[in-house]
Amino acid sequence: MRSAALRLSFPAVVVGLFLLPAALSAQQAVSHVRVVRLSYVTGTVGIKRPGSTDWTKALVNTPIQEGFEVSTSAGSFTEVEFENGSTARVGELSRVDFSQLALDAEGNKLNRLTFGEGYATFHFLPERHDIYSVKIADATLTPSGKTVFRTDLRQGRVRVEVFNGSVDVVAPSGSAKVGKDKVLEYTTSTPEEAFNVQHGITKDSWDKWSDARDTQDQLAVRDQAVGARGPLYGWSDLNTYGEWAYIPGYGNGWAPYAPMGWMPYSMGMWDNYPGMGLTYISSEPWGWLPYHYGVWDFDPDFGWFWMPGSFGYFSPALVTMYSGPGWVGWAPLGTHGRPGTGFITTIPGSAIQTGQLITLEMVNHVPRSAGKAVAQLPFQAGGEERMSAASLETGSHALAPTTIIMGGDATKESALLGSRQGRNQPLRVQMGSTLGGRFKVGGTESEFRGDTFKTGGAPGMNAPRGQESLREFGSGAFVLPHGHADRAEGEGGAMTNASAPEGRSISSSAVSSVPSSASSSPAASSSGHSASAGGGHH
Repeated sequence: MRSAALRLSFPAVVVGLFLLPAALSAQQAVSHVRVVRLSYVTGTVGIKRPGSTDWTKALVNTPIQEGFEVSTSAGSFTEVEFENGSTARVGELSRVDFSQLALDAEGNKLNRLTFGEGYATFHFLPERHDIYSVKIADATLTPSGKTVFRTDLRQGRVRVEVFNGSVDVVAPSGSAKVGKDKVLEYTTSTPEEAFNVQHGITKDSWDKWSDARDTQDQLAVRDQAVGARGPLYGWSDLNTYGEWAYIPGYGNGWAPYAPMGWMPYSMGMWDNYPGMGLTYISSEPWGWLPYHYGVWDFDPDFGWFWMPGSFGYFSPALVTMYSGPGWVGWAPLGTHGRPGTGFITTIPGSAIQTGQLITLEMVNHVPRSAGKAVAQLPFQAGGEERMSAASLETGSHALAPTTIIMGGDATKESALLGSRQGRNQPLRVQMGSTLGGRFKVGGTESEFRGDTFKTGGAPGMNAPRGQESLREFGSGAFVLPHGHADRAEGEGGAMTNASAPEGRSISSSAVSSVPSSASSSPAASSSGHSASAGGGHH
């Protein structure tokens, strides 16, 4: 089933919502609506859509659907994150085909991948009766339970290393169960040769980088001020690149560190996806959950902030589209389906038609009255930058990325990770001097730890118990302390512990707002609003 159902009380939402019913009928035994995320990109990474012969250059946060292929050039690496936090990390000069991304009638995920040349590490966290398998050369690898394993394939030589759990390997030449800390090797050209299974793994730079990514994710989720809920992909990024705050009249909201004047949906590109239509792809490392679930609102003193909502639907983009003389524009939907401010972001229509990357320097902000809300644009998005297959096969050799997080500095990351504190706290990166594009904070645009306000920032930011109040600046908002996702903060956040895979201390939070009479102006911080169920789990 592929649908773009739209059942909202407001007009002109881009493409609507990518709907996944809670239960599938017997006639729909397998649903193909799933979308997973390209969560890390460095170097040249290409994607090829089903039925296409063209490779296109991939941005971070590119949606991946069933039938997509992902390929890397030399010195280039990527990571695909599944809804529950499982990952497929793809090394240089490597290729993986997402042959099946589906759901059965009971809602179990069906994940069947085909791995081509190169090397990759898979970290699978099955829930209920999820199925994961990886086909490599003539063998099929089926992990059992929570499993971390690596595959290498060069010139017909297969190698499988299991770091955690176990993997069943079935090939024409035989079968074997490869347990933790074991290595299987064989050559496809000699099927009569028995599997060679040995004990002991020596980790190289790629393995250590993958371990560091797992550790960063676990530490970041535990360090959250608001516990993860709904789909897990992208939750750790919220801690890495921004802050949670309590906004009176709204509830708990998250804001990114961003340059002054920043607005949501202003750094990335628009693309067209079958079954979804016009889809926004953010070039900001954290730009997955906040652009496909929930709603954005604006506080005149604090700036832009995102509220998760109920996670009922995945959305290609929750915006209202506008058109004007020579331009197209959009405004993020706030609570109750109203735009968060009276302004819209505009660019020349040709920029969307040609698939141009949107930057802060090329956008303009105009009053909504300057344009007309439209249900759809009169043209299709041009898509990503085309690239040749040869560009994915040449270049210098490097086994692992130089940084753990996107936008990080390798030297500073290394120094922090080498410190005693660095082994217990996640890396964080400040990508601008404001929260939400308005509230100016101290510090530099580099890695930092813990509460950045303690290293600088505006007066009044060192309130008791980590609740750094912004009230001195005309707002009743306060930033929530890190590492307290398991307890209520402010008036709206009832947070409770929940079990999590692989030792993650993830909390389930009803990120709610304070109910009161709604104002016609979402930007008015003195009025109350209830959180909109604007996005969702697919």
